[in-house]
Amino acid sequence: MKQTIKTLITAHAHFDKDAIDLFSSFSTVIVRQFSRNELLKHIADFHILVIRIETKVDKELIDAAKNLKIIATATTGLDHIDVEYAKKKGIELIAAQGVNTTATAEHAMALLLALVRKIPAAHKFLLQGEWNRTVFIGTELFGKKLGVVGFGRIGKEIAFRARAFGMTILAYDPYLNDEDFVKNNAAKMELDILLQEADVITLHVFLTDETRGFMNKDKFALMRPTAFLLNCSRGEVVVEKDLLDALEHKKIAGAALDVFAKEPLPATSSLIVYAKQHDNLLLTPHIAGSTLEAIHDSGMDVAKKTKEFFER
Repeated sequence: MKQTIKTLITAHAHFDKDAIDLFSSFSTVIVRQFSRNELLKHIADFHILVIRIETKVDKELIDAAKNLKIIATATTGLDHIDVEYAKKKGIELIAAQGVNTTATAEHAMALLLALVRKIPAAHKFLLQGEWNRTVFIGTELFGKKLGVVGFGRIGKEIAFRARAFGMTILAYDPYLNDEDFVKNNAAKMELDILLQEADVITLHVFLTDETRGFMNKDKFALMRPTAFLLNCSRGEVVVEKDLLDALEHKKIAGAALDVFAKEPLPATSSLIVYAKQHDNLLLTPHIAGSTLEAIHDSGMDVAKKTKEFFER
């Protein structure tokens, strides 16, 4: 079997030795980050394509992949793949499920703490030889309300951590039954009410036609001027120009983003321009799920599933 199956792993930094060894146990593995043109040129040589979100698998790439049997992505979301066209071409899709939950939940909490306590700005200030404690008076989480939009695995994990800080949990998820909210100590809320009442809004939804542009000027208008927004889901869920307008006109107190409508985020982005001048917008380069533990678990998860597919 190994002699006839060729695997291309494009995201070399996100698959450790254990995952690569497992892929190598049933296929010949090439680990290489191709440019888009190189990938189009060479993809026909491979039966398995192993990726992360940086590799966009669209109709053009699928058409070029004449021998492709499996797309294995070490992500939960699939918006970087034309899923329907891949299925139409008979290509099996394998994704990681739940393996980066802890990493993402911890990163969201880290962003929240850094934002409300102005930690990045205070750090930079001190390195410049400045000392002015009054500039960095922060906000406590204790007694505040956390509004979780999308109460799946990650949303529940963040709620669990936030309760340890003494926060009250409000949650919105139209696809869950009442029991899910009750057993996770969260108050089930209608979206508009949650946006009006929460001190912090954290987004944990898949990117779909329903959620694209979900957080727009109308939603920001409902939020408190003292409220904060976190997004560790997908960038296109937030209308970025509307977010900047909300920040500039003090409609909300601050925001922290790990994901963006266009990635990599251009250096000329208006988000970066704003963040360089203000301490109430924090940006990280889509790293919420990037821990050593999550990388190992997600790589092994898709490797095991791929091996099982061929064994069947």
